[in-house]
Amino acid sequence: MNSTRSNDLKLYKKKIKILQKLYHYQNGNYDATRHVSIYQEDVLTTEERQQLEQDQWKINDILAVDHNSLIQSIRVWGQHEALSLERATAEFVAAVGGSYPRGMTTLHSTLFAHHVPDHTYESARRLLACGICGFSGNKASADDENWENIASIRYSLYQGRLYNNVIGVYTDLEERIHLPAISPTEEDITIFRNLLQHLDQADEDMTPGSYEKSLTGSKLIKGNAGIRRDILQSLSLVGILPNSQIQLDHTAWTAFEDIIDPEVNLNNTKGRSDMEMPWAGWEGKLGVDWEKAHQLFGVYL
Repeated sequence: MNSTRSNDLKLYKKKIKILQKLYHYQNGNYDATRHVSIYQEDVLTTEERQQLEQDQWKINDILAVDHNSLIQSIRVWGQHEALSLERATAEFVAAVGGSYPRGMTTLHSTLFAHHVPDHTYESARRLLACGICGFSGNKASADDENWENIASIRYSLYQGRLYNNVIGVYTDLEERIHLPAISPTEEDITIFRNLLQHLDQADEDMTPGSYEKSLTGSKLIKGNAGIRRDILQSLSLVGILPNSQIQLDHTAWTAFEDIIDPEVNLNNTKGRSDMEMPWAGWEGKLGVDWEKAHQLFGVYL
């Protein structure tokens, strides 16, 4: 990693420490009317506040949201040249490698914006959500208002988490359209390649859970178990990691409920399990779909 990127990462980590203090659950006061937490800035030092002001960071960003307005905004941003698929793949590789955790959601949100159809809220078959896009809220309909403090969602993005619901996609795109594009380092690219090879060489009888343990033991990926799970889920959502239930492809839209409904056929999504489709449907024998990997990430492979 060159000196500029190394310095950028130091500043990034410094910012994360400030945000960890700010968005700690004990620093939030619950607004029962809007069902959001409001965070208190007096927990920060003067220097920390100045740093966030310099970054134009809004400590509380309370947004009234409804299904139709979110989808409309996302579809418009999907046509913006600053949110290209090439940029998304670069920043995702940088997230996998660890030099730019903020890039974790970029791949999913960009493809979501490119392909989500223009639609109104359509109740899912089994869940209180839109069956097409997955939107849900306190008043999950196209007409009723929901509230979100998207500043705390933005913080999750900087932590390197995959926030792949509709409000997460909105929050990612709304900020990223104003951020400079990031390129992965050589170390990021090497880690990304090694991860795909590691997945492809998994024992045929491996389950998602047993593979996650194997990946942890390999120490290939920096970060915690949640980040490793988010990487695997991201690769599954674009079909690079196939699943036994439904075929996914980055060139076409698949409805939310069509992805989620097959969970009833799987043993690893029941009870206390937090495993979700499509990663939940992967098996070691399915390996990696290299054709799709090269279509999306060929320049890095």
